[in-house]
Amino acid sequence: MKKFLPLLLSLFTCSTQVSANMEYSGDVSLGHNNNISNAVSESDIFEDQFLTANFNAGKMWLPAVGKSIVLSGHLGTEQFQDSEGLNRYSYGASVSYTQRLGLGAYAPRVGVSLRGDKRNFDSDMRDGWLYRASLILEKRFLPELHSSASLTREIRTADENKAIPYTPFADSDVFNQKNTEFSASLDYTLENGSVITGRYLYRDGEIDASTNPGSEFFLVSRGIAQDYKICNTCGNYVVYLVNASVQSIMLDWNFALGRDTSLNASIERRIADAEGGLTYTGSIYRVQLNRRF
Repeated sequence: MKKFLPLLLSLFTCSTQVSANMEYSGDVSLGHNNNISNAVSESDIFEDQFLTANFNAGKMWLPAVGKSIVLSGHLGTEQFQDSEGLNRYSYGASVSYTQRLGLGAYAPRVGVSLRGDKRNFDSDMRDGWLYRASLILEKRFLPELHSSASLTREIRTADENKAIPYTPFADSDVFNQKNTEFSASLDYTLENGSVITGRYLYRDGEIDASTNPGSEFFLVSRGIAQDYKICNTCGNYVVYLVNASVQSIMLDWNFALGRDTSLNASIERRIADAEGGLTYTGSIYRVQLNRRF
């Protein structure tokens, strides 16, 4: 994995000759998550810094006016300072179709996309595929005002045989998960060209939460496994599979550094309601550099 990150960063910084129907992009971000483990009790919560990097290569087809098809390949990695069990790299592909419903810049656009990513973690029991199918609606109301909404079905797979049951009678299948997401966003372009985005997301389904043994999650969990490697100080942690609904609000500021480079600064606040009346919260702060080649 240590060899993978320099390769990905070199792809991000290199200059690439782009053909007319090819798209190349990459991003590198630094962030902080103040509740990595999705824990409820303060004694179980730990925070960490992370670095992510992604590279995308796509080819676009324009079969007719107002219609486009994009086929893309993806490489990615996420590295944590202390939560080594969550370090991962991934690769995958996606296909999307977009159609404009009418004429002119203000005509709404509808799209569908399918994406699959193979993810490999330092904690092997988390290894598996992440599949996402989305329906997207976009609409520009003014030259500076754009909106979008999406509905997504997500399926995460993992090999339950790699997970070690917390007790001989416990179900250790905690990382095979299904979720449904709804998100809506509004973008506003300022006079200086920077863009302010507000985004709301509602996610309903299954989550995994890692805590010390004896957590309040125990009575409502559908599975429980050992998770001693999630962080450097988690010598006796366990991970629970729990049903939960998560709401998040994100505010993002994007400004151009050049024709093909931009910088984002964002803050996201999450509030999750799990079974049994349990609630956990978390905040994620991120600075991201974006580049198109």
